[in-house]
Amino acid sequence: MDQPIEHRSAASFSLDALGEIFTRAFEGYVYTATVTAAMLAARVRAEQIDLARSLVLTVGGAPAGIALVGLRGDRAWCGGFGIAAAFRGQRLAHQLAAAMIEQGRQAGAREFSLEVLTRNAPAIATYTRAGMRARRDLRVLVWKRAEAAPGQPAADRPAPAEWEPRRLLAHFDALHPAPAAWQRDLPALLMRADLQGLALAAGDRPHAYLLFSLDAAGQARVADLAAADAGQARALLAELQRRAEQIVSVNEPADSPPTAAFDELGFAEADRQHELAIEL
Repeated sequence: MDQPIEHRSAASFSLDALGEIFTRAFEGYVYTATVTAAMLAARVRAEQIDLARSLVLTVGGAPAGIALVGLRGDRAWCGGFGIAAAFRGQRLAHQLAAAMIEQGRQAGAREFSLEVLTRNAPAIATYTRAGMRARRDLRVLVWKRAEAAPGQPAADRPAPAEWEPRRLLAHFDALHPAPAAWQRDLPALLMRADLQGLALAAGDRPHAYLLFSLDAAGQARVADLAAADAGQARALLAELQRRAEQIVSVNEPADSPPTAAFDELGFAEADRQHELAIEL
């Protein structure tokens, strides 16, 4: 390639321009995305995206790809990575992935992680070449009332009660023995103003809870599920099924205690991601 290749800080572009670059980078992807400046601003805030460390790949001065880098303490994370269709097949992704990880290292992170669809073989190859390795699988789960009846809570368990989300998040660390996926971690949840909460509690202390959003059409999205076993998770999810027409849960660890409850209650696995990571 004769044209000069650069990795420029995303902070040197407007949010409008970054939204357009992101949208073009995901054309033809499994999940296409039209990203506006407002949508990107919300993600920057909720997911702690550092635009100064995020990169725009340019070829001959023209934007050709993007890599969003999130930073939380000593952890870094990729919040979006793609090459525009006109520039694919030129091995630019390998260069961008290496440069992205280097940004995390320069920022002082000790680990860099991301999620990639298990069926996206080219992306997995790119990240593996950059030194990343699979840590666990994360499930994307969907339930629709039209396809499956709501589950029934166990007769010997108290019904979940409504709780204020902030009260529940005060117990986040105690109820999450394993690390949460980036978008379901405490800093992201604290930024959400649209959440509702259900809990199984003893007095003023919850021992399991579910945070979710629910719109006027009955479409629910699980934001966090903290449960020590499938029985607790089943009670919480069955109550949400009673209220919703459709439920989506993204990034539920495949080896988590609650995961069996999704299967028991008729959730279908719509997709699966590898969580990849590299120590820096």
